[in-house]
Amino acid sequence: MAGIEWTPELSVGVSSLDADHKVLISLVNQLDDAIQRGQSRDTVRRVLDALRDYTEYHFNREEALMRACGYPDIDAHKRTHGTLRAQVAEIRDRYLRNPESIHAREVLAFSKNWLTAHIMGRDQLYVPFINNARAAVDAADEAFAKHSQEPAHAPVTSPALP
Repeated sequence: MAGIEWTPELSVGVSSLDADHKVLISLVNQLDDAIQRGQSRDTVRRVLDALRDYTEYHFNREEALMRACGYPDIDAHKRTHGTLRAQVAEIRDRYLRNPESIHAREVLAFSKNWLTAHIMGRDQLYVPFINNARAAVDAADEAFAKHSQEPAHAPVTSPALP
C-alpha cells in the first residue's frame, strides 16, 4: 500500500491548516515506513507519540478557527475529533502493549481513511465559513500561533541498509 500524498484537493484554503495536514501526512507516512522496515520499538513509539501530539495540536487550532468564523456545526466536528483522538491513542496503546499487534497495512488504511475522508469531507464543510470571516480567522490563527507551542515532529526514520 502506497503512502499518502498531498494533493490540492486536500487544501482547506488556510495555510496553517494545510501545513498541519501536510505534517500529519508526513507522520503517517513515517509511521508506515517505520513499521514496514521493522524499525526499533522506540522509533515507532516516537512516531506514534508525535502523531498523537500533533493531532492534538492541529485539532486545537482547527477548533479555534472554527469558533472564530462562527462555524455552526462545530460541536459535531469536535465529536469527530474526539473519536479520531481516541483511535490514534488506541493504536499507540495497543502498540506499546504488543508491537506485533500493529500492522503497517492496518495503520496506513486507517490513517488514509482518517486523513483523506476527514479533510475532504468534514473539513471542507467549514471552508465557506472561514472564507466569509477571513479577518477573524486570521486573527484567531495568529493568536493560536502566539500562545500554542507546536509539538516536535518525529524523527525521519532511517532507511534500511541494503
